[in-house]
Amino acid sequence: MKLFRFVIILFLITIMLGQASAQEKQFQAGFRFGATTGFTGRSINSDMWALEGILGFRNGGAQLYGLLEKHTRLEFPRTDRFFLYYGGGAHIGFVGWHKYYDSDYYSHRNYWDRYTNYGVAFGIDGILGLEYRFEAVPITLGVDFKPFFEFYGPFYFRVNFWDFSGGIRYTF
Repeated sequence: MKLFRFVIILFLITIMLGQASAQEKQFQAGFRFGATTGFTGRSINSDMWALEGILGFRNGGAQLYGLLEKHTRLEFPRTDRFFLYYGGGAHIGFVGWHKYYDSDYYSHRNYWDRYTNYGVAFGIDGILGLEYRFEAVPITLGVDFKPFFEFYGPFYFRVNFWDFSGGIRYTF
């Protein structure tokens, strides 16, 4: 129930940010599938700058991402419906991490626990993506690459250069 309220509040904040300016806006909402899977909402203004919010799930936890993106139309000979976007932002949430037990201290065996510890995670993100916006239907298909650096747990950090995803969004 708390997750449902959180998603509704994120959705309403994104809509309010989209309506706060006098510029013409385009709003997209959809799903992201990959290492970080989740829900995404994006508000694009007429200058092709976008604010994107992602409620993502990875490593046994949930994170909230805020990204600022620049969209550029790619001109191909037969279509102008491809867009390249790039940018960056930050995230906060919680994740799980493994704990390794060595047989020198535990006589039964060496093993990794599956997400035995959970804690707060925060970090910075980049994003680079390519999407196709259909003309006949208000659907956008895309792929992106979202590397991140984060701090988590008491004294841990991680860098992930392999957060690739595919996504589908509906344009309002």
